[in-house]
Amino acid sequence: MEWFVLALTASVLWAGTDVIDKYILTGHLGNPFSYQLLFLLTEIPIPFLLLALTPVSFLFPWSALSMLAGLIIFSSFLFYYKAMTVEEASRVVSLLYVGPIFVLPLAFVFLGESLGLSQYLGVVLLVLSAILVSYRKIGGKKSSVISPALGFMLAFDLVHAGYEILAKYILIFIDYWCFLFWWLTGGLVGGFLLFCFPRVRRNFLSDLRTIRKSVFFWRSICTCLFFVGVISYYAAVSIESISLVIAVPSVEPFFLLLLIVSLSYIMPEIIEEEMSRRAIILKMSAIFLVVLGAWLTAG
Repeated sequence: MEWFVLALTASVLWAGTDVIDKYILTGHLGNPFSYQLLFLLTEIPIPFLLLALTPVSFLFPWSALSMLAGLIIFSSFLFYYKAMTVEEASRVVSLLYVGPIFVLPLAFVFLGESLGLSQYLGVVLLVLSAILVSYRKIGGKKSSVISPALGFMLAFDLVHAGYEILAKYILIFIDYWCFLFWWLTGGLVGGFLLFCFPRVRRNFLSDLRTIRKSVFFWRSICTCLFFVGVISYYAAVSIESISLVIAVPSVEPFFLLLLIVSLSYIMPEIIEEEMSRRAIILKMSAIFLVVLGAWLTAG
């Protein structure tokens, strides 16, 4: 069960990064392109740290494919950051874990991982969870609207599903330390390409001059938590089926909701979430369906 502990550790750490992402994006830096570049700025020391800790070599084509995987995940996070600017963190992260809807058929086609009745039932539950968490009341009215984050997160889930399949395929041939180094390099290349767009560059440099030092501090903490989680997660992926491992972090929305509820009492100014009894019940119901659906798809 080593892979399970590793994947669960990743979900706990990522719940912490979700809170920091939401705090910065809604209170200090609402441009997802600028925030992604800020993330990459705090990420620069990590490849050098990996080089100091473990030997890394270029193995064609796996190192090149790892860079491609890093570029893909870099692009997908723009959808996630945009969703965070328009919706509550707990709803966004719940939508993040409907990803097995896309991962499962891709794993069947490209990796030969088999499908069964439980997997199909799990997909149905994941669809229901996405519908449940995507609807909310308009103020005090009885009518509801679909979450503006739904489209962004479905796009994220689709791109991320393709990335997960590619990552699992690469990890058949190289160890995850080598994969992570070239994966990070691909993300940094993506950041350089994004910085080449004049409008993005102007906005980022303008935002960089106005944000507080505390934002850099919390973004650095967030980056550290994220990459420790990434190392833990891909250690699990390297020793177990991707269809099984990807189900474990589906408990992240549960840890996130616990953290948000705690912060709402201790430091209510940090993050804003609807905390009515109805909202909590709806979110917990959606999280239950996400977890159950993810585990059924894992077989």
